[in-house]
Amino acid sequence: MKTFFSILSALVLVTLFGCTNDENVGNNTSVNPKDAGAIAFSGGSSMITRTTSYGATAAAKLGNTFVVYGTKHVTAEDKTAINDAVVFNNFQIKWTSASAGSNESNASDWGYLGLQSYDATPTSQGIKYWDYSAAQGHTFYAFSSSDISYPKNEANDKVLVTKTTSDETSLYNKGYAVTIKNGASLNNLYFSDRVPVAKADYDKTVNFTFRNVATLLRVGFYETIPGYRVQIDKFYIDDDATAAVTSFAAMKDAKTDGFYASLQNVKGSTDQTVNVTYYDNSDPTIENRAKLANPTGGYNYALKLGSGASIIGTDLGTSASSPTWVNSEYTSVFPFEDNTNPLLLKLDFTMYAEDGSPDVIHVRGARAVVPAQYIKWKSNFAYTYIFKITDKTNGTTGDVDANDDPTDPEGLMPITFDAIVYDVTEEQQQTISSVSSNSITTYAEGALVNEYTATKPIYVVVSNSASGAVIAPSAIGDAASEAQVYKLSKAATESDVVAQLMGSPMGITMTAETATLGTSIPLADGSTPAISNVKFTPSAANTYYAYVYTTEKYVAPTYLNQSAGTYDSGKTYYMKTANDVYYAVTVANAAAFNEHKAQLYIIDSTAPGTPGKYDVKVIKVQ
Repeated sequence: MKTFFSILSALVLVTLFGCTNDENVGNNTSVNPKDAGAIAFSGGSSMITRTTSYGATAAAKLGNTFVVYGTKHVTAEDKTAINDAVVFNNFQIKWTSASAGSNESNASDWGYLGLQSYDATPTSQGIKYWDYSAAQGHTFYAFSSSDISYPKNEANDKVLVTKTTSDETSLYNKGYAVTIKNGASLNNLYFSDRVPVAKADYDKTVNFTFRNVATLLRVGFYETIPGYRVQIDKFYIDDDATAAVTSFAAMKDAKTDGFYASLQNVKGSTDQTVNVTYYDNSDPTIENRAKLANPTGGYNYALKLGSGASIIGTDLGTSASSPTWVNSEYTSVFPFEDNTNPLLLKLDFTMYAEDGSPDVIHVRGARAVVPAQYIKWKSNFAYTYIFKITDKTNGTTGDVDANDDPTDPEGLMPITFDAIVYDVTEEQQQTISSVSSNSITTYAEGALVNEYTATKPIYVVVSNSASGAVIAPSAIGDAASEAQVYKLSKAATESDVVAQLMGSPMGITMTAETATLGTSIPLADGSTPAISNVKFTPSAANTYYAYVYTTEKYVAPTYLNQSAGTYDSGKTYYMKTANDVYYAVTVANAAAFNEHKAQLYIIDSTAPGTPGKYDVKVIKVQ
């Protein structure tokens, strides 16, 4: 019998998109009523895109309306409600084009005077003023949904939101309790960052940054088996699982109506209740951003996406850039940032010869693992998982017995299958214009689900995802074509490491670890195939390491301030954060440019920098 070996590897392109909105950049020449001391609001929205929305575009994404809850503090705010004097009791804030300056509540086309609040009262909202006796500041919260009414309708609204006014653990947990009923659209549910306003800023408009609450998910497959076209026949799960599945042997139930994998995930059930809280100041880069937690609807232990027609019995694409998608559009799912379980993928596929012969090969029980660190889904992030089928398999081309175990020999059995992060979120996105598509595979003797241990060698291989050819690093180092292993000072993802390498302040100390170049790897089946690799032995347990292969080293661009510049519609303009991280902004016209040019920058054409290209894998050592 002809034996054909093929690896099913997961090229995990985790696309983490977000954006930043510090102010509403636009042409607003009306008299600003905030000079009269009234409290006014401005809203921007952050979708899973590379740009920030302003003005009418942001308003459209928010359905032209959002809800504000605001308090003032004579004494310092804490985890209780004692020091919170309510000023805005879930006021409705509405967008009206070209209305800025029409009344005291409206400084940027967003106003609240005379509107019905989300709560039953007031029925006609009045103007609110800054209270300078509140020496410890004001705090504002906001949300937006197209599935709510004014006032709220407990019986008919698909989304019900209740403000949490106290918490026994942290003031950052004073968010919202949200009931999401069947039929509600996660795509249209936004929560703003929490906005504390100090007394010194009482004369300014309150600017909100809204972020979509959903996680978006997409899965695709491609194959690189020479001389054959490949079709997936079925996926396997444990259909009766009542807890997270940790064994491929338990995955015996065949499915042919879409993509399936074993993965614990939040149910999208009727009357699902979640809590919205905020990231605390332990990480200043995300402090005050909203997050979802504590679902009441329980969990599924299988993940299903797409329909049978989209992936079963369809010739797979042949490159990572043009895979066959399980779901061509992203699917909205509940975030699951606290996930601690890997995704286990098990499937059968068939190979059809392309040379005109009737040769057909059936491969059964091919498997892949995506470690849990890549399945920690966050709100306002999009995740894309691409799995690759190559000509070395861990399934079998022979028989499978009644217990779903192969009776004929299997091929090579790599432990984990994952690869680089394709892009990073928010403030770092402008520094990455291209990322190579090489696949990284790691081998650890005796491990199953990324169970790396201290003092035990780990082997890392980089392969060209198009040709499958192994790329041998030229040396241990950080120059082009070289590879390095770093010990990380804290837990991190690939996107964190890439951002740190690109000059963004991620707070990670990366210490070079001893590593060597090798030409063979001892695999679990006892063979030692000739494969160029980098070998290192982790020196400490409960530690994170990062393997980095450099295609092109990052060189930071030089930015020029535009205080003395003139508007050019053909240029890309940037602003910078307090950490001196630059991000692109849209400047619509000369008026907007002149209003904000002191905060605007362009890249110096004589020193544009180099984007940098890195293949990165983070490894957690138990």
